[in-house]
Amino acid sequence: MARMYTRKRGKSGSKRNFARDDHSWVTMTDEETKQAIISLKNEGLSNSMVGMRLRDQYGNPGSKVMLGKKLATVLAENGIRDDIPEDLKALIEKYKSVSKHIELNKRDTAAIRNRNLIMSKALRLVRYYKLNNYLSKEWSLSKVL
Repeated sequence: MARMYTRKRGKSGSKRNFARDDHSWVTMTDEETKQAIISLKNEGLSNSMVGMRLRDQYGNPGSKVMLGKKLATVLAENGIRDDIPEDLKALIEKYKSVSKHIELNKRDTAAIRNRNLIMSKALRLVRYYKLNNYLSKEWSLSKVL
């Protein structure tokens, strides 16, 4: 998610240059790639960790490049889906961590503002996921916190 509450310039990062290559170094077939994704997810890894493991251990540049589908799409086709999306889960953990800090440091007003900003981002994500049917309509953020 882009920076919403600062006057900084936005997101930066590296771009993937290997999308146009022939990928002759990859030894896995498409079926092996799918099976590796499913087995890694069944081990309990998050989607981003599965992608990192594919890249680092198997030398696979990514499911989008090799299969033409995103990793989450491959998992959804095989009936594997997280109950809470990974980015929302990360925001919830961050909110809990900042709240724990505020309990110990009640006068830390910067942390209080940060906690409020994290909550507003989480609420925006929940609204998006409910509109696009990733979460059920009766799912509530207060149940998780």
